[in-house]
Amino acid sequence: TGGGHDMRARSLVQWSRHLSSSIGQVETMRYQALEQSSKLYSFGVELYNRIQKTCPGLHHAYFNILELFQVSCSQALMLGKEKLRTALMESQPDIIVSVHAHLNHAFRKYAQSVLPQVKFVTYCGEMHGGYGFSRHWVDPGADLFIGATPEICDAAGKLGMPKERIYYGGFLLNPNFYGPLLNQQQKHDYLAELGLQPERFTLLLSTGANAAQNHLPFFKALNQAKLDLQVVALCGRNLKAKSDLEEWARENAPQLSVKMLAHVDNMFPLMQTCDLIVARPGTGTTSEAIRAACPILFNTIGGIMPQEWITVKYCRSHGLPATCIRRPDALPVQLRPLMSHPKQLEQIKQSMQDLIPPQNPDQILLKLLDLAEPRQNIPQPTTDIPCAS
Repeated sequence: TGGGHDMRARSLVQWSRHLSSSIGQVETMRYQALEQSSKLYSFGVELYNRIQKTCPGLHHAYFNILELFQVSCSQALMLGKEKLRTALMESQPDIIVSVHAHLNHAFRKYAQSVLPQVKFVTYCGEMHGGYGFSRHWVDPGADLFIGATPEICDAAGKLGMPKERIYYGGFLLNPNFYGPLLNQQQKHDYLAELGLQPERFTLLLSTGANAAQNHLPFFKALNQAKLDLQVVALCGRNLKAKSDLEEWARENAPQLSVKMLAHVDNMFPLMQTCDLIVARPGTGTTSEAIRAACPILFNTIGGIMPQEWITVKYCRSHGLPATCIRRPDALPVQLRPLMSHPKQLEQIKQSMQDLIPPQNPDQILLKLLDLAEPRQNIPQPTTDIPCAS
């Protein structure tokens, strides 16, 4: 469904390859159990994505219906079992990692009925408990629950996960996000390569994996406000949106310095280089922004989804402004004081650095390996393993 789930699955695959020279070969396979096992589940995913792109506030009804619905917990009501069985029998996994709230319970019970020895783990990238944290994340029958934050580990315990099977693992991000930080000269060089001015305030407009964005209304608001800044706008793989926005900027706002980018494989240097990012309050982008210490304004045009609300709640509980932009014309209003007081931005960056979890994903991988086959001789990653650049 949301891009964050798939991002974490990809990140786990990437880390297993990244550390293969240190811990030995780990074979991994991604299986999108909702999309690939049932047309009805696939329809639910498409509906979720459509709500996210068109009217996120409507997701409160969708979320609460699924919270009451018991399909996620019932093997009898579970769809697509034969396709899942085929995938399990072909791959013969030692361990299954669920990265989605609705792939626990029934999916875990069925998988372990097919492969009784398989270990089942839930990795939850949500950031805070309370309304918006789905109860379906917590399956007390799972072998392990890994949480991205201490708050989510605490929430899992309150929903019945045994304490001894809860592990605080930190953010599960692409290995690129654990590379060296850029110095000031490297940031200037990066902006220059993009054709931008290194000394000018740089705003990054993000887009989700499902192409949820409000770039054009933001462009219009920034153009009308006549702020002295340059904008980097991400369009993902939506090349038509990229072309349309470039054409609009050329014809209607030639004085607004805009750089449109398609899919970016390595977001870490871009986030470090930009002064501020505007993004939906999803856990994936927020985790990345914290890791890069890139101050964030939350785009909540069209409403805020329940699972987005707990991201805002997490940030505010740790002293981050977590300002929500509900209308396009609110963006320049929020930008002006930040552009005028760079020390305020530096304080926010320091607060974000303080939130970076001490754990790295290599520790998550080692925890999984130890669970799959407990032993004393699992090699530890050496400290000089180079991170991908």
